[in-house]
Amino acid sequence: MAEIRSIHENELEWAAALFNNAFRKGMESARGWTSGLPLDETIAVVEKDRIASFVRMLKYKVWVGGCEMRMGGIGAVSTWADAQGRGYAGDLMRRSVCIMRDRGDALSALYPFSHRYYGKFGWASMGERIIYAEARQNDIIPHEEKSLVRWCKGEEDIDLLDAAYRKYAQRYNGMTIRPRERWAAILRSMQELNGQIYLIIRDENPIGYLYCEQILGKPGGHETIVRDFACTTQEAYRAMFGFFASLPTNVGKITLSAPFLPNLASFYKEPFITMKWALPFQYRVLDVERAIGARGFNPDAKGHLKIKILDECGDWNTGVWEIEVASGKGFAKKTTGKKSDIEMTIQDFSRLYMGAFDAASLAAHGVLENIPEKTIMKMDALFRDHPVHLVDGF
Repeated sequence: MAEIRSIHENELEWAAALFNNAFRKGMESARGWTSGLPLDETIAVVEKDRIASFVRMLKYKVWVGGCEMRMGGIGAVSTWADAQGRGYAGDLMRRSVCIMRDRGDALSALYPFSHRYYGKFGWASMGERIIYAEARQNDIIPHEEKSLVRWCKGEEDIDLLDAAYRKYAQRYNGMTIRPRERWAAILRSMQELNGQIYLIIRDENPIGYLYCEQILGKPGGHETIVRDFACTTQEAYRAMFGFFASLPTNVGKITLSAPFLPNLASFYKEPFITMKWALPFQYRVLDVERAIGARGFNPDAKGHLKIKILDECGDWNTGVWEIEVASGKGFAKKTTGKKSDIEMTIQDFSRLYMGAFDAASLAAHGVLENIPEKTIMKMDALFRDHPVHLVDGF
């Protein structure tokens, strides 16, 4: 009979077999994923002779409103092909919401194979990106600041990478905090991907960096894909694009994945390059009270909202919440009253909380009906502080 629990040490080979079946990477790669796997981050449907379905809940910290808080990153969601359709993964996703909340996480994030599927369990899509695809060197405006770009020397440059990253990442809601071991893993990963990391330095101070993964093809057909970058000044952006413009001719395509804001089309000679809109990840509030208390708010944001929330996977969140914001801090308490300023699912509340719910624009387009204008303005005034972005994968 199947049971739902954390996996045991002697079941890691079963987990590797499941990963290989789900992701088709081979047993060597699958064993690499399970090597050193923290068992307390796992939840699985365990049958007599195999792990039938699996979810990992990684432990992260992220910035929201400039403040640090705990976040659970959902990864490695997998089910044996012959066990699909039994509801195993859904049971694990519901159970993961309880586990992450009980261990103290305020939020959870994931990269979905299906936005609609994970939406059923409360995760909400957000964090628009623009992929500036397959440009060539002569499509990009050359800038002299390219001289500020230098090759990253490896682990001895981690402090410089982290300094640029922290300044850049805190401009967004949802970016992870990277400890030193995370940076070391990123450096190893770039080596495995035949990639390089470059720093952008001005007067010995780091103002940015970029990861370049190299996709090898025929001569003149190689592609450089920028998986992650941080530019803390306009000078850093000019340096990065000046570097792209000067790449050798055996690089035929340059693709950059960037947050929706700021728009980077002005760094190309003409805005005729292919720009693809993407919505790559989802976030979820796990605990309304904890999330509001941990979040930072603009110092001049002040107000009170009463929000009725429906959370089908977290009954502790369902109800009417009084939310008060003042002096850069927020407080939330559940009330027994039924009257509220607005009613929301946990998905819409998660968008509001993360700053991704543009109430004024939605109201202008008729999406929010019968909501007083003062409530619309207050929602944006309290929560629309930073755009949402997430780079780290899990």
